[in-house]
Amino acid sequence: MYTEEYEKRGYPITNFIIKLVLVVIVILLLVWLVPKIIAPNFSSNSNNTSSCKGSTTCEVKGLDALTSQIFADNLERMKDAAITYYTADRLPTEVGDSRQMTLSDMIGKKLITPLIDKNNKAVDVEKSYVKITKMNDEYLLKINIKDSEKEDYILVHLGCYSYCDSYLCQKQTTQPVGTKQGKIITPVIPIVSPTPTTPSTPTVEARCMKVGNKYYDKNGNVVSEVNYIISCQAPKCQIVNGYYFGKDGTSVTKSRYQSECSTPTPTTHKCEYTGGKYYDKNGNVVSEVNYIISCQAPKCKIVNGYYFGKDGRNVSKAIYEKECTTPTPTYKCQYVNGKYYDKNGAVVSEVNYIISCQAPKCQIVNGYYFGKDGRNVSKSVYESECSTPVEYEWEYIRTTGAKFSEWTSWSAWAKTDCSTQEINCSDTDVSCLYKLQRLTRKEKIGTYQKTYSKKREMVKQTGSYEKQSCANYNYVEINHKLYATTTTTPYTTIDTITTTTTHTTGTWTYNGRASYSNPPADSGSTHYKFVGADYSYCGETCTTLPNYYYDSYTYTGGLANVSTTTSSTTTAGTPLSETHLVGQTTTYAATCGQIVTKTIPIYGTITVTEKATRTEPLYGDVCYKSDKSRTLISEGKTETTWSSYNNSSLINAGWKMTGNKRSK
Repeated sequence: MYTEEYEKRGYPITNFIIKLVLVVIVILLLVWLVPKIIAPNFSSNSNNTSSCKGSTTCEVKGLDALTSQIFADNLERMKDAAITYYTADRLPTEVGDSRQMTLSDMIGKKLITPLIDKNNKAVDVEKSYVKITKMNDEYLLKINIKDSEKEDYILVHLGCYSYCDSYLCQKQTTQPVGTKQGKIITPVIPIVSPTPTTPSTPTVEARCMKVGNKYYDKNGNVVSEVNYIISCQAPKCQIVNGYYFGKDGTSVTKSRYQSECSTPTPTTHKCEYTGGKYYDKNGNVVSEVNYIISCQAPKCKIVNGYYFGKDGRNVSKAIYEKECTTPTPTYKCQYVNGKYYDKNGAVVSEVNYIISCQAPKCQIVNGYYFGKDGRNVSKSVYESECSTPVEYEWEYIRTTGAKFSEWTSWSAWAKTDCSTQEINCSDTDVSCLYKLQRLTRKEKIGTYQKTYSKKREMVKQTGSYEKQSCANYNYVEINHKLYATTTTTPYTTIDTITTTTTHTTGTWTYNGRASYSNPPADSGSTHYKFVGADYSYCGETCTTLPNYYYDSYTYTGGLANVSTTTSSTTTAGTPLSETHLVGQTTTYAATCGQIVTKTIPIYGTITVTEKATRTEPLYGDVCYKSDKSRTLISEGKTETTWSSYNNSSLINAGWKMTGNKRSK
C-alpha cells in the first residue's frame, strides 16, 4: 500500500542514478582543479621566458626549434667520419666479419666532436655507433644514432670503385648532373624504426610485394620503386626510372650497360682504309700491297713480284714487258724528274722505291716498319723480328738440416713506444728467431682544465644623474623607464648582497639557490648571482654544457611606474599629494613633504659571460708489446743454383726463389 513513509523514501533506482551523477561531477572537478593547484603558476613576458610566482623556485626550459634535419646531419657526420677512418688496414678481412665503433670511441679518436640533438641534449655516446661488415665484393656500413627522442639507422654500401677519390667511398647508382661520366651514387635507404600497427598497415609481413602505395623489399622494408625492383626482380639488361642494370641485374653505369647489354652490329669494310687498317674486297685486313692488288687493279705495275698488265690483270713477265715497257729511256732505282723508279724501271711510290731498291732490313723509314727480310710490316711484327730479347736466369737457394729450439711463450704485455713495429716471419725461415706483437688502447694519461662558458642578461648600474625629486620617495631608472619605490631606502645593485642564507637585506630578499640548464635573466625586481657549475649531469667529461647554480633575490621595495619625480605645487611652492601607479591595478597616495635634489641611479640590461672550470681526464693512445723467441741450433747446409723462372722441379725438391736474376 502506498504510504507517507514510502513517499518520503522515493524510488530506489532514482536515488541511485542521482548519486552516481553527483560522484561523476565531483571526479571531473577534481581532475580539472588538481593540476592547477599542484602545477606552478607561470606568467610569460614578451621575450618568451618564464618565471615562477611566489617563493617556490622553478625552472622553465626554452625549447629549440625541432627539425629532423639535425638528426640527418648527425647521421651524415658519423658516416663521413667512419669512411675516412676505415682505411685498408682497419677493414674486416673475412666475408661476414664486422668491426664496430661507438660514438664514444669516435670522439676519443678525434674523428668527430660530440653531437647535440634537436633538444640541445647530447646524443647517446654508447648506443650510437658505426658498424662495417665485409660482403662478397664490397662493405656494408651501418650508422646508428640514439638521441633523447628516438633511435634510428641507415645502411651505406662502400667499396673501392673506379670513381673513388680515396681508398674507400660510397657506392653510387645514378649519373648526377655536372659530375664525371660513369660516376654512380647509391641511394641511402633509411631503415625506419617500427611504428604501431594502424588499419592501413598490412597485418602480415610483406616481402617483395606492393601494398597500397608502398613497395616492400625482400627483407620486408618499405623502399622506393627502384630499390624494390633491385631487391626483388633483378632487372637484367633493363633501364628502370633512369637507372641502368647490367647482365647480372646489378646497377651499373650507362657505358657498362651498353657494353654488357648491346648486341654489336658487325661492320664490314671492303676496299677501305680505316682505323689504320687496309681492308680488301672481301673485307679482310691485309697489307697495303695486297690492298692495292685486291682493290685498285694496278695497271702496268709489279707488286711483290707479281706482274699486272695494262688492263690491271695479273700476267706473265713477257706480256707485262710487252704491254707496259717503254723502250727508252729506262730508269732503274732512280729518282728522275720528281718520279721514283724501282729496280725494274717502273714508276712507283717512295715506299715501294725503298722496298725495291734499298731493302731496308730492320729499319724504320718515314714511319714505315721494315722487317728482317726488308718487307713492310706492322710495328708488332717489326719488334718481334728485329728486337733481340734479353734472357734471364733466376737464383734458387735451399737450406737443409736446420734445427731450432721450441718457441718461448709469449711474454706478459709491457708498455712500449707506439712507433714499435710488429715482427712476424715464417717458421721455416732460418732467420726467423724473434716475433713481436703489439696492442694499442685508450687510457687516461693525465688531466687538463676545461672551461665551460654561458651568457646571460644582467641588470647593472651604468650611471646616474641629479634631479629635483619628491623627498618621501626613492627613484630609479631601469632600462629607460622611471620608477618610484614605496621605501626611502636607495635601490642598490645585487652585488652588495653576499650572504647565502634566507634573509632580508634592505629591500632585497634571498629566495634560495637552484640549478639551471639555461641561465636566468635579471629584471628590475629580480636578481641572480652566479655561484658555480652543477656537474651532477656529467660523467668524467661533459659532452654538453653543465647546469649552473644561481642565488635568487627579489626586490620588495615596490617599483611603481612614474613619469616625473615631483608632484604639482601651489603658487607658494608647497607640494601637494601625488598618486603613483603600482603594477596595473594598485595605487597609493602620499605627500612629497618637500622637493629636494636627489641622485637618480641608472640601471640597464647587459650581457655577461659566466665561466666555470673543472679538472677533467685526458685520454690518449698507450701501446703494449709481447714477444717470443727461439734459437737456431744448427744452420745445416745452404746451396745456391740458377735456373729458369718458377722451375717446378727445383721447387718440389725444396728450392726457393730468392728474387735475384741475371742475364744468361
